[in-house]
Formats: sequence, structure tokens, C-alpha cells
Amino acid sequence: MATAGYNFTISVSATSGGTYSEVPSTDGSFNRTRNILDVTDTSNAGFQQRLAGLADTALSTEANWSASDTALSVIETAYENGSTMYVKFLPDNVAGNGYKVPVLVENFSISSPVGDKISVSVSFQGNGAVTADDA
Repeated sequence: MATAGYNFTISVSATSGGTYSEVPSTDGSFNRTRNILDVTDTSNAGFQQRLAGLADTALSTEANWSASDTALSVIETAYENGSTMYVKFLPDNVAGNGYKVPVLVENFSISSPVGDKISVSVSFQGNGAVTADDA
């Protein structure tokens, strides 16, 4: 269910091969970073040399909150238990074109501004290798 104006989807599961439920996201991001290690020595004619170090992943989403939403329940349970869960991020909402990553839930915040829209903000930290979405 890609929200109008957005083409991405974020789905979650308690297990890698389990059933994935789509998060009712209104915004989302998928970030991959890598440490860059300086290995410069005096034999390289005054130029720095670097090596690629460890990779890391972070995801976040803003979503419409509902007490009965399956995906949000999976996220909140993983947060409360401190357990690894799995996220699929599909940038173009097409199965098989995205990424799957084991994560830990870093933040699960519910906000209720003046008005009738309750929202949830979630951030995830990678807990293993990113793989291709296996549709």
C-alpha cells in the first residue's frame, strides 16, 4: 500500500522467512554507510591512502499509527524484547527490486499532536548483512 505521492514500501517480519506486513509509512529512508580507514604512510608521495572498513545500515520511517496495525505490533514487540527483526525496503514498491536487512529497533515514538492524526516514528539499526529482497 504505497501512500499517495510515495512509491516506496517498508515491510517488517519477526523472522527472515516469515510473513511480511507493510508499515503504513508516510516517509522513509534507507541509509548505507561504510567506515573509511586512513592507512597513509610516508611512502605514498604525499597522498592519503584509504581502505574500506565495516559497513552499516540504518532505516527510519514515519507512519500513521493504529493500535491494530500488524506491522507496528511486530516493530513494538521487537523493540520491547530487544530482538532482531527483518525489514524489506522497496524503493519503487516492486517486489524483488529492494533490500532485506536484519535490524534492531532503536526508537519507537508515538506522537499525538493537536488534531486527529496519531503518528509513529521508528528508527532501525542494521544487525547483519543487507541482501536483495527475495520477493
